[in-house]
Amino acid sequence: MTLEEIYYIGQTVAVVAILGSLVFVAIQTRQNGRTLRAQAAWDARASFAEINDMLAAGGPISEVSYKAFTAAETLSPYERYMMHRLIRGLLQRAEAQYALYADGILDPEVWRLRRGYVRSLFSNALFNEIWKVEKANSMFTAAFIAEIESAEAQEGPIFLGVDSIGSVYGPPE
Repeated sequence: MTLEEIYYIGQTVAVVAILGSLVFVAIQTRQNGRTLRAQAAWDARASFAEINDMLAAGGPISEVSYKAFTAAETLSPYERYMMHRLIRGLLQRAEAQYALYADGILDPEVWRLRRGYVRSLFSNALFNEIWKVEKANSMFTAAFIAEIESAEAQEGPIFLGVDSIGSVYGPPE
């Protein structure tokens, strides 16, 4: 075997190795993208689940939240403040999810559901008032505000014990 033949064999092996490493990098990149999207979807769901867990645990925030859905006009100034902070947190979580969606990381269906849910909250007068205040506070990006406000208006969420317009339909426990 001549040096020239060894050189060509070496070149061929190098090309195959480079192609193999490029295929490996492409597979890893694809898997990492899937993992990133799965983690974003998990975080999006877990973020809202944390709020639900907190409200389900009972206590002052849970009581004030129930009152906000059933008799918002009876909330004290401090209770209104508590609801404002709770809704601000929910909106901030939604904006974080919007950023993931806008960057192509969060699944469009997950974002569509979150967007619709947030928009449905504005059927409650107190939540609508909080949204207006938050926009005036410059808490959210113009893109997020436009995204939420362009969602189709819909009835508010329904929880057992409270209908979509906030009326109590069963005795509170």
